[in-house]
Formats: sequence, structure tokens, C-alpha cells
Amino acid sequence: MMIDFEVARAALLDSHECRLKTVTLPLTEAANRILAHSLSAKYPSPMFDNSAMDGYAVCDSEGGLYEFAVTDRIQAGQAAGMPLAQGEAVRIFTGAPLPPNTTAVVMQEQTETDGSRLRVNADIQAGQNMRMKAEEIEVGQELLARGTKLNMAALGLAASQGYAEVAVYEPLKVRVFSTGNELVEPGKPLSDGQIYDANRYQLWAWLQGLGFQVSDGGILPDDLAQTEAALSAAAEQFDVVVTSGGASVGEADYLKQAVENIGSLTMHTLAVKPGKPFAWGHIGECKIFILPGNPVATFVTANMLLLSVLNKLSGRQARHWHLPEVTAKAAFQTRKAIKRREFLRVVLEVDETGGTVAKLLPNQGSAMLATCTAADGLCEVPAGQTISEGDSVSVYLLAN
Repeated sequence: MMIDFEVARAALLDSHECRLKTVTLPLTEAANRILAHSLSAKYPSPMFDNSAMDGYAVCDSEGGLYEFAVTDRIQAGQAAGMPLAQGEAVRIFTGAPLPPNTTAVVMQEQTETDGSRLRVNADIQAGQNMRMKAEEIEVGQELLARGTKLNMAALGLAASQGYAEVAVYEPLKVRVFSTGNELVEPGKPLSDGQIYDANRYQLWAWLQGLGFQVSDGGILPDDLAQTEAALSAAAEQFDVVVTSGGASVGEADYLKQAVENIGSLTMHTLAVKPGKPFAWGHIGECKIFILPGNPVATFVTANMLLLSVLNKLSGRQARHWHLPEVTAKAAFQTRKAIKRREFLRVVLEVDETGGTVAKLLPNQGSAMLATCTAADGLCEVPAGQTISEGDSVSVYLLAN
């Protein structure tokens, strides 16, 4: 019996939790790591009322003034100065503190001055170009939630609040294998019936791009004792083992048997095309994931299933577990409905109305890897349904 994709993914996520150790690092070493404890704001943001641009801070509490007496000059890093009286202005620069009683900041392009008198050549709106204390963040407010990836913006935000170091999860350690006597390392000669190993290399690149600590386990031969030994050794050193091949009905079951002999295995036949055979389990504390052998099936199940559970295991926030989803208009049609949920490789374009259009790439076979390099996303076709041109479809965006 085939299991629905969403049911399988929910079961996969429910059976795994992040158990990584944490370490405290300086900000310079924490880039792209996963935050292990939430951070709260130490200071308001902005920390004080300040100017949003270069120009003049003016005081016009009654409104309607266009001429002001210039009384001071304030640069970023200086004190705010004396309070302004009605009809007074100060030369001010972006980020500089506003003197008390400022009612607006006028950009310099809208002014004329002889140094002591200011003429404003545009209407002045109360509060314009002013950044007020705590208007963005209040003291004690959650700044960054646990599970946040410390990317460019997040690391900058932490620094802006005076954090010099942060607690982060250790990176997920992943060992990657391929399986099967038919596989040969690229660069070596092929014998009849053999093929080059592509899956391990695409998984290696993908896992590294996700920020995990990846190790190459090589190709496991169709030998039970050697497979058990390799998996047992990997389980002692790594958090996760990812393999491909050996999960289909009728395949030699050395991999499955090895996991069952030294650990535990959950097998599922998924109602997904491509990617029907999929398995997961564990050897001790090490998690095992067995992906399909066909390269595109590996590509699809890695992005649509494995990504979610690896993100959870790494400590990321739940809203970032899955690929981002967008709605597009189909620029293709499917001929017949199938009993499995299908994921098609598509490119996205913008049509003349500004809408997003999904165009089907050729050669959608599960062994045809070339179109994966061109695809912007995976377009979902629900089980038992067809797609007509112009239909609204869900597309899951692939990382470039």
C-alpha cells in the first residue's frame, strides 16, 4: 500500500527531534549557524530620536512656516544639543540625534540657505524623516528566536544590540554513501553494465549548501558484512547517514538488512512520482535515511522530504523546514491523471500582466538529471488530477 506524501512527511517529522549540543561563539564565527537560545533586545531601536536623512531639523509646532533661523549643526555621534524654539532649525545628518522640540526633518534638496537663514521650498509634514526612539524594537522584546539561522540580517541585528557572542547548535554531521556494485567513481573506467555514481555527489553539494558538516562515505558494495561495518562505524561518529539506492522492491536488500541487523528501519512506499521507495531508521543515536536510486527521485525526495527533517534535526525554526512555496499559472498541460502525487521540474517566468508562469521542462523521466540543473522549482500535481494550461499550481522553489 502506498502512503500519501503529506502523511509520510508528518510521520517523518514527528519521529525526529533536534538533540545537538550547543556552543557559544563570537559573532565572527557564528555566521550561518543556528541560534540555540533566543535573544532579547537590550536596547530600544532606534536608541534615540534621530534623523532619517541629511537636511535640517526644524521646529514648527503650529505648522505653516517656510523660513527658519539656523542655530546649530549636529553630526552622527554628537549629542542632541539644545532644544529648538519655534522657528529654529539645525543642520543635521543621517543618524544624528534630534534636538528636543524637533517637529520634522527637511531633506537638504528641498532647502536654500545662506548659513544663518533657511528657506524650505516644499510643504512640511509633521514627523517627516524622523526616526523615533523604540519605534522598531522595545527593550525586552524578542530579537531573534531560537532556531534562527544567523544570516547577514540576523547577525547584523545581534551586533546592533551589543551581543558579542551567541549560543548556537553544533552543525549537523552527515555521512553520505551510495550503494551498489553497478556504481563507479567518476574518472575511473566503466565495465559493461556499470554507471558513474551521481547521487552521492549531488547529495554532497546539496548538504554542504545547507550548512551541514558533510563527510564522504564512498560506495557501499553489495555485501552485507561490509555494509554493516561501514554503517556501524558511521553511526559512532555522525548524527545522520544518508544513502541512496537499495530501497526498491526487488533490489538486493543488503542495505536494508544491514540497518535492521544493527538498528531499526521504517520502510514506506510513497504515493510520489518520482521517489516511491523511501526509508528511514536509526543505528543508536544516528539517524539513517535511504533515498531512491534514480537520480531525479533522489533529487525530489531530498528536497521535498529529507530537507524538512534535516532542518528540524539541525534546530531550525519550523517555518523554515520546507521549501518556500509560490502560486503560479501553468503554461502546460498534463495528459492523464495518475494515482501518485507528482512533482514536475519547471522554470518560472513573468508574463505580460506581471503574473508568475510555470513552464514545463522536457525530459521528466526519473533518470534524466539534466533538467534538474535548469529547474527553478518543483510543480505539484495532486494525485488523481490533471493540469490544464492556465490552471493555478503550487511550485516549490529550489535553491540556486
